[in-house]
Amino acid sequence: MADDGKQGSSISFDALMPAEMAVKAENIGVRKAELPFDKLFLLAVLAGAFIGLGAEYATVVFTGSKDILGYGLTRLLGGAVFSLGLILVVVAGAELFTGNALIIMAYASRKVSTWRLLRNWVIVYAGNFAGSILTAYFLFLTKQYTFEKGAVGVTALNIANTKCGLDFWPALFLGVYCNALVCLAVWLAFSARTTTDRILAIVFPISAFVASGFEHSVANMYFIPMGLFIKGDPAIAALAPSLANLTWANFVVRNLIPVTIGNIIGGGVMVGAIYWWIYLRPAVAAPKEAAPEATPEGLPVGARSVLIIDDDPDFCDVVSTHLAQEGYDVRCAFSAREGRRAVADLRPDAVVLDVRMETESAGLDLARALREDAETRSLPIVLVSGAVAPAEHAADRFLKKPFQFSLLRDTIDEVLKGARDRR
Repeated sequence: MADDGKQGSSISFDALMPAEMAVKAENIGVRKAELPFDKLFLLAVLAGAFIGLGAEYATVVFTGSKDILGYGLTRLLGGAVFSLGLILVVVAGAELFTGNALIIMAYASRKVSTWRLLRNWVIVYAGNFAGSILTAYFLFLTKQYTFEKGAVGVTALNIANTKCGLDFWPALFLGVYCNALVCLAVWLAFSARTTTDRILAIVFPISAFVASGFEHSVANMYFIPMGLFIKGDPAIAALAPSLANLTWANFVVRNLIPVTIGNIIGGGVMVGAIYWWIYLRPAVAAPKEAAPEATPEGLPVGARSVLIIDDDPDFCDVVSTHLAQEGYDVRCAFSAREGRRAVADLRPDAVVLDVRMETESAGLDLARALREDAETRSLPIVLVSGAVAPAEHAADRFLKKPFQFSLLRDTIDEVLKGARDRR
């Protein structure tokens, strides 16, 4: 959407404000929940590998640093380099279980079902585990842990042994605060307009959780298996102090289970649910006796639900953010097939529909199908495209991209008012 010099809203390159970040987080949650299994799992494997690389980086930096820098600065430096993992996840693109706790925002808005939420978490958790443990095993095969006369391996053993010695409740609450910070890092990254913004938003919360000794379930899927693999090398294991805690059973029971529970609470409740309550919670309905509230255009508030069907996530984010600020209830779908299902499930009051999605005419075909269906025949449709207007279409209006947001808003108001007048 470009600014043509007229009055009205247009895309801004300023960082998003928290209310806009909440809408973006909700839309991203919907997209994540709708990903097909193969993409979701492979992206989760990548995230596990990325976090493993950040953990390996931190292990090397921790080695010997305490003798020179002392405890605090060593933890700070290790946390800063560990940030590599989440930077790769956010910038390169991957699915991380701990960050996906924020899908709870879309779930709370009833845009994601319980099944979709749990499906995402289970698949991503499994993929993260596979990626992390494979990264640990492949790095073990490199013998990189023998560097500096085995000092890197001893550091890895000590980290893993300490993590396996935690009691249940400390492990759980260390997990709570860890993922509160991780999800705050992801939350801050939602405000970013550039890659530099994203990286700077991530470094401080992530370095804070590492410096503080908090527990991250996916990082531990690398740290602890790496220690267990190295423990099998007698030459390096003999250099470490007692490794009595370091067992596969303790990995699962004393660390992974309580830390995972804590991560869900910290990210899903302390960040996701609270920001949903502040910015996305629906207003309390007026008493039935009261007259319905009206918009400046004379439309009742309840008649301002809009479904955006467009395969461009950025377009959906920008438009839904602006429309939400204007008082609309906005949902997004990212394909014609998903859009048809969303129309049936959500019963929106208007649809903004892109022409080109899976095919060159997917939007046109969907518009015709909606017009042929008795239940959706009168549904107002605004067709949008970067191409010229098709010679024939079944929509109420057509807008050529890029356009100023105010034009889209006025067009939606117009078709909604027209639909109301026809009733």
